[in-house]
Amino acid sequence: MAEIPAGPAQDTQDPEKGGLKSDRVSGLVLLALAGLIAWLNREFPLGTLADPGPGYVPLLLAVGLGVIGLLVALLGGRSEALRDIRWTEARRAAVILVACVALTFALERIGYRLSVFAFLVFFLGVVERKKPLAVVLVATGFSLASFHVVAILLGVPLPRGPWGF
Repeated sequence: MAEIPAGPAQDTQDPEKGGLKSDRVSGLVLLALAGLIAWLNREFPLGTLADPGPGYVPLLLAVGLGVIGLLVALLGGRSEALRDIRWTEARRAAVILVACVALTFALERIGYRLSVFAFLVFFLGVVERKKPLAVVLVATGFSLASFHVVAILLGVPLPRGPWGF
């Protein structure tokens, strides 16, 4: 009698098959993040479909993220085993994460436009090593244009910093 080959959704922790798969872990992390977002969102009123409250869209996004995470976890059996992954970009990811944290703290102290400009100069110039002219043009254009769209056109207050800029 012929054996039926195992499908991609079987044996997530079989040592002969490479152990826990990276897609399964990623899917479970997304599912946990969706659960956290939904749990934190419980403080906001949902409203109705005709008159949605401030918790309506975040809950919809959490449900969508949870469904995607569940699908990735259930169908992600063909990915590389988690223990076999080489984290060659870990240092780069850590630098980007530290830069994002620095941007968060800089926003209130020096304002949106200068913070975003400095972040983009660092990211594009140092991390991505792009040409200086392109870095300055993109950083200047994006920081000014995004401020104009968000603060002026949409009316969302953004930090201006001690110099009013």
